[in-house]
Amino acid sequence: MPRFRLLACALPLALAAVACSSEEPAPPPVTRTVAPTLNQTGPSTPDRRPVTAVQIDHRAGKTTVSGSTSLSQGQVVDLTVLSDVDDRVVIEALQLSTPLAGGSARLQFTATVPGTFPIRLQDKGIDLATLQIA
Repeated sequence: MPRFRLLACALPLALAAVACSSEEPAPPPVTRTVAPTLNQTGPSTPDRRPVTAVQIDHRAGKTTVSGSTSLSQGQVVDLTVLSDVDDRVVIEALQLSTPLAGGSARLQFTATVPGTFPIRLQDKGIDLATLQIA
């Protein structure tokens, strides 16, 4: 009987030693990809409604506007401002603003309030264009 006890005690130790000494490859390191943050002024999900693109180019003191600034209520607007100055683009009456740094700024919003709304460079006090929402 003592031999049986010795074998019964030795067997689990031997199995544990074999399990610990096995030369299995280490699992590959876990890599995590972090998605870029959403633009604070952009939609968090794609909007299936048609988008009206408006681009304002303000460089060397001259302003040109591409796209229609006459909008209907409910239209989705994608406003891009290009400039050679750093500032802040604002549409004050709609409480919309975004920094203009590195040459461009972008605002995406739905035209929900009817009226006339100037788009301006806040610090420079320059009116770039006027939105007409009917």
